[in-house]
Order: sequence, then structure tokens, then C-alpha cells
Amino acid sequence: MASGNQDRFLDSNVSASGIMKLRSILNDIRQHADFAHRHRERLVAADIAFLAHGASARDGHVGDDKFHAAFENFREGTPDEGIRELLKLKMRRLVFDQAAALDQATGGTTLVIHMPGALPPGSPSRPEYIKAYVYVSKAVLMEIESKGLPNPVPGIVQSVIRDLGVPTATRFDRARQKVWKTLRRMKPPTPRSLPRIEGMPMPIPDGSSRYLFYGHEEAFFQDLALYIAPVEQDKGEGDEGSYNAHLRSVSSTTLASDVD
Repeated sequence: MASGNQDRFLDSNVSASGIMKLRSILNDIRQHADFAHRHRERLVAADIAFLAHGASARDGHVGDDKFHAAFENFREGTPDEGIRELLKLKMRRLVFDQAAALDQATGGTTLVIHMPGALPPGSPSRPEYIKAYVYVSKAVLMEIESKGLPNPVPGIVQSVIRDLGVPTATRFDRARQKVWKTLRRMKPPTPRSLPRIEGMPMPIPDGSSRYLFYGHEEAFFQDLALYIAPVEQDKGEGDEGSYNAHLRSVSSTTLASDVD
């Protein structure tokens, strides 16, 4: 079978006929020797999906200071740290792709927010140190925009980072300290908070429905002068323009290390 004709069904979306076509090729893979080589990325995603099947139904309580058994299995079965990070990336992309396929096939909307439990060494469990990888259907965002309504996703994500991300990081650190006895450092690393991005960040990659959010520091007004300071400056003052320009610049900022 010519490779062009063989792969034509892969251009379509999820369907029963597409699944059966793929199965017919895999069941007779010796007759399609180059298929696995040309579609290695897809097959790795399929491998992950196969092994992950039913995981949400096996997600019982594991204790307040323990990791799930899958955590240790993942580390022991993937001793190379670089490969572990690559597998995490592929798992995250698979979840996003599955969510997008579900939305496209059903006309529904799925919101995925994933926050890693592990923070850089020395980082406190606070929102401004937590990242959130997000998928949301572009169709629903366009619908909201067409109505002239504000995009609710940034507020939702910041709320989730604050209410779920902080406990996640706290719990991870507690379990980590029990599993691995941390060596005393001569000088603890200085934590660095993430850039502050206002509103909806740009998708990564461009044109996709994948987004990376950085948590915002919670505002606690302990300084009376800061608390009563006016939010808006007089039009005649020159600082407002430079401040807005600064916000526009920061809103398009994404750490180079976070670009997938």
C-alpha cells in the first residue's frame, strides 16, 4: 500500500472507522514496515494512553504525606531525569489533545488546568511560584469575545492556582521530605517568583489552544499609604502611559524555558 493512501485516514478526526483502519494496519504491521517509523510520535502517545487507561478510576486516597504508588513506579521505571521530563511533557500534551478531540467531536467545552507539584528548590508554596498549563476550547473563547464579554479564563486559572495549586505544592513538599531526606545546604537557593502576566497569555505554540499561566502574588495591603493610593492617575500625569506600556510588555512575556 502506498504511504500516501495508507496515511490519508490520519488526516481525519476521531471516529469508529478511523480506529478500525488504524487497527487493521497495526494488526498487520509487517506489511507496513515504515508506518511505525513515520508515526513514532503518535504511537508513543498511544502507548501512554494504553498504560494510563482507567487511572482516574484508581485514584483513591494515598495518605497525607505519601505519593501515589504510580509516582515511585514512574521514577523507578524512568531513571533518566531527562527522559522523565520528556515523558511528563508528552503526557501533558496527550491530555490536551484528548480534550481537544473530545470538544471537536462533541461540540462541548473542556477546561484542563495542570499544575506541577514540584517547585524549584527553595521556592515557597505561594501562587507567584506556581505555573499552570492550560487547555481551553478556542471555539468557546471566540463565542465569549463575539458577545463583548470579558474572558473568564484568566480569573478561573488564578483562582485554581491559589485554591488548588498552593495545597498541591504544600503536599508535594511534605511527601518529598518524608521520602527523600533532604541534605543540608550550605546556603539555601534564593527563590525567584515568576513573571506577572495580565489577562490571557499567548498560546504555545501560536494558533493552538495550549496556554501557560504564571500565578499572581496575593495582594495584602499592610502599608496604609499603599492601600489608600489612587488606582488611576490624572490624565495630565506622564507616568500612566509608561505604566500601561510596561503592562503590555509583560503580558506577552513567557519564560524561554517554558516554551514547548
